[in-house]
Amino acid sequence: MCGIAGLVCFKATCNQEDHVSLVRKMCGFQLHRGPDDDGIVSLGNVCLGSVRLSIIDLTEAGHMPMASENERWWISYNGEVYNFKDLREELIRCGHTFRSRTDTEVVLHAYAEWGEKCLDRFVGMFAFAIYDRQTDTATLVRDRFGIKPLYYMSRDGHVLVASEMKVLIGIGSCLRVNRQRLIEWSLYRNVDVLSPETLLEDIYSVLPGHLVTIKEQKITSRCYYSPPSRVDGDTYARFARERPETVIAETDMAIQHAVKDRLVSDVPVGTLCSGGVDSSLITAMAARYSRQVSAFHVSVSGYPALDERSYAEKVTNQLGIKLISCPLTGDVFRRELPRAIYLSDLPLTHPNSVAFLLICQVARENGVIVLLSGEGADELFGGYAWRYRRYRSILRARRFLSLLPRKLRKGIEVAGYACNGMPTTSFLFDQLLSHTVSFIDNYAREEWSMRSVAAYGFVANSSHRAVLGAMLADLADFLTPLLRRLDRMSMGASTECRVPYLDHRLVHRVINLPLDYRLNGRTDKWVLKQIASRYLGADIVKRKKAGFPLPLEDYLAPLARNEIFNNGFCHQVLGLSSAGVQKVIASWNENIQAFFNLLSLEIWGRLFIMREPLERVNDLVSRAERAHMQSRNL
Repeated sequence: MCGIAGLVCFKATCNQEDHVSLVRKMCGFQLHRGPDDDGIVSLGNVCLGSVRLSIIDLTEAGHMPMASENERWWISYNGEVYNFKDLREELIRCGHTFRSRTDTEVVLHAYAEWGEKCLDRFVGMFAFAIYDRQTDTATLVRDRFGIKPLYYMSRDGHVLVASEMKVLIGIGSCLRVNRQRLIEWSLYRNVDVLSPETLLEDIYSVLPGHLVTIKEQKITSRCYYSPPSRVDGDTYARFARERPETVIAETDMAIQHAVKDRLVSDVPVGTLCSGGVDSSLITAMAARYSRQVSAFHVSVSGYPALDERSYAEKVTNQLGIKLISCPLTGDVFRRELPRAIYLSDLPLTHPNSVAFLLICQVARENGVIVLLSGEGADELFGGYAWRYRRYRSILRARRFLSLLPRKLRKGIEVAGYACNGMPTTSFLFDQLLSHTVSFIDNYAREEWSMRSVAAYGFVANSSHRAVLGAMLADLADFLTPLLRRLDRMSMGASTECRVPYLDHRLVHRVINLPLDYRLNGRTDKWVLKQIASRYLGADIVKRKKAGFPLPLEDYLAPLARNEIFNNGFCHQVLGLSSAGVQKVIASWNENIQAFFNLLSLEIWGRLFIMREPLERVNDLVSRAERAHMQSRNL
C-alpha cells in the first residue's frame, strides 16, 4: 500500500530540480499512505514519486519508484496483486529476473512483458503510474472496481498525478467548485464514478477499470474492464440448471479462495468484524487459514440498541480468536469528524466513516497493518432490502397501478410527493421531476442502468431482469463511496484494507446467478447466508441487518449552531441563502441527514476551498460544542 505522486512536463524550459521539489511536496501531503519509505526519481520530462507502506518484502528491495533492469520501465504503485507469486514464476520462465519479493516488481515486469493485457491476469486491487522511457508514454491504471484511487490534473504545461485529491488541491491555485458535480453529489452523495469529473474543476479521477495514457501532450482514457461485459447467458443457464447444493458449494469455495489470497502479507493481518453476517463470514474463513488473525470492532458506547459488540464477541468466541473493541462516543465522533472529512477529500457520504477511521487507528496501535473487510457483499448478493427488495415490490405495484384510472394514479402520486415535502404545486412538477433528476448527471446513471439491465437481456422475467440490473449497476455506482470510505479511512491510519467479496472471479460467478440465489422468498443474500450457516451460529446468520447505525442526533446536536457556518464556505463561496441555511440548522433533528450533508459540505469547503488549517476547523467545532454545553447549563 502506498501513495503515488508524479508529473509529466510538456515545457522545454522547466528545471528538473523544480520538478523534484514539487513532487516531494506532493508526497508530503499523503505521508499517511506510506510512512515506511519514500522515493523520487527524475526522468527528463517525467518525475515519479512514492510513499510506501511496506506489506510485502519489508526490505529496501521494495523501494519505489521501481525500475526494470534496463531502466526502460519505471513504476509508482499502490495496491496488492495477490497472485503475484504465480505470475512471478511465469515471468521467470519468460526470461525475467527479479531483485525483490514484491508484487510491485511483478506488476512492472508483467506490464513490460504483456502490455495492457497483463491487467486481465491481476487478482487484486491496484492503481499505478508506469512510464515507458523508450516511447515517452506515461500510463495511469486503476483496478476493476476502483478500490484504489488515482487522480490527475492538467495545469501550466504539466499533468500532475496523485493518489489523493488533497495533493492536487494542495499544489493547485484558483481551484473552483464544479457546481454541476456539487448538485450531483447533493442528490446521489457520489461523484467521479461514471464521469471522471470531480467536485473540483480541472481535477479528474481515473475511472474504475480504466487506463489513462499521456503522450505527446495528449491525454486519452480507455476502459479495459466493465462488469456488464462479464454477464454471460450460458453461465447463467448453467447455474439455473445446477442443484442449489452445488451452487452453494462452488460459491463457498470461491469466497474461501478470495479470503485465503488476501491473507498474503509479511505483516500482521486482522479483520473488521461488525458482528453482521458479511464481516463475520470473512472473519471465520480468515481464522480457518490463519490462527494469528485478530478481529476489530467499534462499539457504539452508551446505546445498547445500536451496539453490536455482543454479536462480534459471539463470533470471535466461537472461532477462538482475539476481539479488540473500541468505544465510539459523541465526543470522539465530533473530535475526529473534521479529520475524517480531510482524509476523505470529499464531504462525507457516510457518518460512520469516523468509526472506520477510529478502528483502523486502533488496529495500527495494536500492530495490525492489514485488515480484511466485508465491503461489497450487499451489492453483490442483494443485501439492501430497502433497495432491491423494495424495487421488486415497486415493479409489482406498477403493474397493479397501471390498471387504475389515470386520475386516481395521479392522485396517489401527488399525495406521495406532498407527504415528503415536495413542491407539488409547481408547474408541471410531476412531469419534470424524473427528467430533472436524470438531467443533473447528464443522464449518466440512466445510461448505466440501461446498460446493466440490457446485460441480462436473456432473462425472460422482466422483474428479475430489472433487479439483477440494479445490483449490477451498483457495483460501479452505489459501491463507490463505500470503497472511498474504506481506502481513505484505513490509509489515513496507515493501514491497508482488503476486500475479498470484490475478487473479480467471485464477482463474475455471482453476477451470473439467477435472482432467487440472492433474493429468495423473504431472505436477502440467500446463497451467502446458506454458506455462512456452515461457519457461524444461526443467531448471527439470521439476525436483521443493522448497517452500522450511529445515534446521529445525539452526536450532532452540539454542532447544530449558526456559528459553524458564519462567514464560511456555504455563505461566502457557494452563496447559499443565510435564511435557508438557518432553516436547515433550526430543523436539524427533523431531517438529520440533510443537516449532516450541509455540515460535512461546510467543513470540506473550509478545508479545501477556503484552505483553513485542520487545526482551525477543529477549534471551530470545539467552540460550538462548548457553546452548546453552556447554553444547556443556563
